[in-house]
Amino acid sequence: MYKKLLSGVLAAAMVVGGAAYAAQPQTAADAASAPKPKYTFSMNGASKKVVGVARKGDTASGGTGKPKTGVLPTANKKAKLQYKKGKHGKALYISRTVGGKAASMGAELKGVKLGNGSWTVSFWVKPETDLSNFMAMFFTGSHITDPKNTKWLSITKDSWLDNKSNSPTIWSHSVSNGKNDQFPWYGHQDKKGKWTADLAVSKGKWTHITLVVNTKKTSWDKKGYCEYGKKGEKTYVKSYHAWTYVNGKLFGNGTVAKGTMSNSNKFFLGLNAWDTGFKGYIDDVKLWNKALSPKQVKAIAK
Repeated sequence: MYKKLLSGVLAAAMVVGGAAYAAQPQTAADAASAPKPKYTFSMNGASKKVVGVARKGDTASGGTGKPKTGVLPTANKKAKLQYKKGKHGKALYISRTVGGKAASMGAELKGVKLGNGSWTVSFWVKPETDLSNFMAMFFTGSHITDPKNTKWLSITKDSWLDNKSNSPTIWSHSVSNGKNDQFPWYGHQDKKGKWTADLAVSKGKWTHITLVVNTKKTSWDKKGYCEYGKKGEKTYVKSYHAWTYVNGKLFGNGTVAKGTMSNSNKFFLGLNAWDTGFKGYIDDVKLWNKALSPKQVKAIAK
């Protein structure tokens, strides 16, 4: 696949990407509870805002379309969403079947507009199978299948670090008019900022994931940017700073590509344009058009 070809380049940059950044600081002014989300998808039952999607010509193993362009997931009545016992009430269950046959499928969240500034997403997830590389739990972007203008961000799994599994991994891509190609990623880090393998999302277990993306200078992020790779090299990216939390605790932080959030973004659960779809449960999806503080993240991971 197009993305697999990049794994060597990504691995070459992993020692530098994000390693110099520690925990997201918090100040005395940080609230102990999170503000009301701009969008909440409780997943307690069918909703017109959560639509079953699939990729034309898909199979159980994914791999549809041309490697660079992929196939954009679109609404499909045969990709039926189900709602079963969840973390809180019911949860969205993605069966990975379309019309009774094994095939990758997922859900699209309709009507979400977060602008192009700071943002946060949180959700509970319980896979029914082991995650495969690049399998998207959460995926958002615009011009997703246009290789000259694509902009997307995925919460996924990778095995780039010494062939060991890492999840959640934050992987993003941004190209404008075929130029300024940004392809940063980050996963788990220890307290010293060193890249270490950690599979926090596993089969049959409920896990709460929060991603915070900051696009401006704040009291806790005075630079307002983050760097990936080595300056002067092709893989170098100077862009937005992001933090990933698992069950309310810091998991990793690093760089996300510019332009990956806009009002024209599409939002998907369990599916991207290329890879095998997720199978399992997703519950309580919440989105904010601001960067939450560590205390606020801790408050929502319950």
